[in-house]
Amino acid sequence: PGSHGLLHSEDEVALPCIHKLVAASSFSKPKVLTATSTLKFIPEELAVFCRDFRLFHFYFPENGLAPQAFRVANAIAQAREAAAWLGDAAEGHDGWSCPGEAPTEEEEEEEDEEEGLSTTLLFESLRDWEKELQRLGAAGWRVSAVNERFDMAPSLPQYLWVPSGLLDHDLKRTFAHFQERRVPRLCWHHPGGGDLLRAASFHPASEPGSEDVRMGDGEGWRRLERGHPPHHLVPFPEPSDRDLNCLLASLVQLLGDPHARSLPGFQSLVQREWVAAGHPFPHRLGLLHRDTPREEAPVFLLFLDCTWQLLWQFPADFGFTEAFLLALHDSSFSPYFSTFRFSCQRQRGHSSMSRLPSQTYRPMGGWQDPGGHRRGPRTCTFPPVWAWGRRYTRQQQEQFRNPVGPPAPAESLVPGTPGDPGLWGGARLVLTLAKGSLCPHPLPWWSRPPLRAPHRVSPTESQGTQGGPLGTCHPPPGLLLPCTAGPCIRLWHRCYLRGLPQEQQRGRLASSLAGLAEELELLQARLHAWNMRRPH
Repeated sequence: PGSHGLLHSEDEVALPCIHKLVAASSFSKPKVLTATSTLKFIPEELAVFCRDFRLFHFYFPENGLAPQAFRVANAIAQAREAAAWLGDAAEGHDGWSCPGEAPTEEEEEEEDEEEGLSTTLLFESLRDWEKELQRLGAAGWRVSAVNERFDMAPSLPQYLWVPSGLLDHDLKRTFAHFQERRVPRLCWHHPGGGDLLRAASFHPASEPGSEDVRMGDGEGWRRLERGHPPHHLVPFPEPSDRDLNCLLASLVQLLGDPHARSLPGFQSLVQREWVAAGHPFPHRLGLLHRDTPREEAPVFLLFLDCTWQLLWQFPADFGFTEAFLLALHDSSFSPYFSTFRFSCQRQRGHSSMSRLPSQTYRPMGGWQDPGGHRRGPRTCTFPPVWAWGRRYTRQQQEQFRNPVGPPAPAESLVPGTPGDPGLWGGARLVLTLAKGSLCPHPLPWWSRPPLRAPHRVSPTESQGTQGGPLGTCHPPPGLLLPCTAGPCIRLWHRCYLRGLPQEQQRGRLASSLAGLAEELELLQARLHAWNMRRPH
């Protein structure tokens, strides 16, 4: 087990994970509690609604805690609000630190090996970006350190993949034309020749068709077209490039790159397309006190649901399990990981440079490992969520890996034959996201005849061998084409139904052979009841 367990049982809840507290009494209506609530009754029951869909009920018997029930309920509500204010401070300033002495390098290296961090690219160093670019085999691209000080675009990572023929001097001229200065950049290269780009929308003060953009700042990108013509170039422009672009870029890679479906590959994918790319986790997950409801949108949780849908349809093509996705889902509301505490790489870097004395956290009773052994206080910066040993035992982590999944993919992709259209077809095609659909839309500095979108097969057409809408076609090796018809989309029971009473969850989890037998028995009973109601 890891040496620093944060939550010691399934019944413990981090304060930021609490969504709502409700006090109830048989003589009064239930009341939602806040830090300033005044109860006119002694609560007999306290319901804790968690953001990860867990629901806890605490009862106060008359001969037990009833006299202190009001104090207990208010203490939890005040602590929850205090945690939210501390989250504001951490997100806007320097983050939190754990009191005590810093861990030695040997301890950190040992933890990395145990928890699998050594196989996950965090994309916090130039080496990680170069290593992944080499794996992709993207010959027409290079790693640029133009944003190394975050002075070009504060919400972008320090390093970007840009065309090899584009000098940093010319690249700097393009930042001002895009919202939040988030310029077009490569996020994935397919061995068949397709390049996936992402960018923010044009800045309102910048006219996309102006001569400055067309002739000046477009010259680096025209060099790319001449020197390394892509078969498909797909930029995903959204106003901020920090929400739906993260989702779409990740799903494209999950469908097209077997490496992204391995456990280390998936973790590296999340690090690059969400964490390093500047997805505002604290705002979208509602972890900050000052946020308005308009800022909260569970985009990352939607991505996990989409991943689960793919895992359900193609279980043998993934190197991880539903247990891994549930652990990642629940950890997104935990205050212990830098992954979800900050909105961009710049904030995470600042949190490790200096620490404020008031921004400290220490669990009650000191640090303990998942086995219950108490440890002395120590200093630490918040680790990434991939340090699974901080929260899960070795036995629990073993359940993250799919024993029947595919073997680990090769380190590098096999480049496609030059000029061979392969999977992507022969014509160059530029698609942009508009009103929920991918539409032909050439970049402003390209002069092209009108483009036609690829044929979209309706869900009613015959299904292919993978379950996707392929007709009689067979997908190329490594490509997943899922079924998106209504009956193929399932409810993630083990995630969303955890708050239901146990009697309503019968047969829905099937985490064992006994559970599976129970589920079959339940389905047979329902089928029998349905047949009895049918007219004969």
